[in-house]
Amino acid sequence: MEQKKIALLLLYRRRQRRLHYIRQRICWIHPYNTLRKEKGDFYTKFIDLREHEDKFFIYFRMSKSSFDELHGRLKDSLQHQRIVRDCIEPVEMLAVTIRYLASGCTFTDLHLNYRLGISTVSKIVNEVCFSIWRVMLPDCMPTPSKEMWEKISEEFEKRANFPHCIDAVDGKHIRIINPLGSKYYNYKGYSSIVLMAVADTNYRFVHVDIGSYGKDYDS
Repeated sequence: MEQKKIALLLLYRRRQRRLHYIRQRICWIHPYNTLRKEKGDFYTKFIDLREHEDKFFIYFRMSKSSFDELHGRLKDSLQHQRIVRDCIEPVEMLAVTIRYLASGCTFTDLHLNYRLGISTVSKIVNEVCFSIWRVMLPDCMPTPSKEMWEKISEEFEKRANFPHCIDAVDGKHIRIINPLGSKYYNYKGYSSIVLMAVADTNYRFVHVDIGSYGKDYDS
């Protein structure tokens, strides 16, 4: 009986230490990130860039009107997912994500420039990309209909002199950190997943498939 009490006491103390550690992690913010609203790129650069359309386009690879339209479509979705602790507004989440997609910079770069935690940047990019896909998919890449395929086929024959063609198909290996198993290992000698895309005569995506094993593309 005495041993049981000791075991329960040790378990209780272990649990308390763990809860204390979790509370510290939740409440603690790196001093560098506390100056986000004074020195972070969103608060020091974003407003200035909006005054200069050409510079805005260079930085985000899209016009102000396109950015604002995208923000208008996504803000309600992002408002429900916003990270309350850091008071990160949807427009800032979108700016971070578009900068990441436009420049190909690392999460560490965004952390240093926007003064957000690396894990926070990762969460923002994932949430915004998911919202873009969910909200914009029906308009930007609707499910092709019979009439749509016929129209694309007509365009291929008229513009490329290529009859009986409904789309152009190609794929790309996306390099990933090597997971367990060999299905991701491709003929190029590294691990990847495959992005397969179908495009029309105007180079617009009609359908995409992302996530197949790298090995699948070898065939």
